[in-house]
Amino acid sequence: MSLSYCNQKLSLAVFEMCVSTQSLKNRLRGSIKHGFTAFPETTFPEGLREKFSEIRAALSGVRVGGGIEDYPDPIDRMKPSQVRGLLHQIISLREGVAKEYYRRAFQGSPKERKDNTTTEDLAQLMGR
Repeated sequence: MSLSYCNQKLSLAVFEMCVSTQSLKNRLRGSIKHGFTAFPETTFPEGLREKFSEIRAALSGVRVGGGIEDYPDPIDRMKPSQVRGLLHQIISLREGVAKEYYRRAFQGSPKERKDNTTTEDLAQLMGR
């Protein structure tokens, strides 16, 4: 799996969390359907692998889509503070992946050497 694909999946997951009007637990559950937890650990930059492993461990056993079972999954058993913390970890992971992805994509460009590339700079580089 490529870092580009990983960045796309995490971006979709974060988008899902941000635009949903459902509860935080349901936002978390909805973000998982984008499949970012299925990536091999080696897909992530070395500095983000531990964070990814923690997220994946916390979400193991979560039901995504399909029928409704009578037993609670790990998200149902989480305290609100744990859910917020996990949402924050996913957003932070996505930011780290995006930073590394764009660093690699624009490696050697004059914009990167300034070390202060803004979102507007990236939009200009991408032709938007």
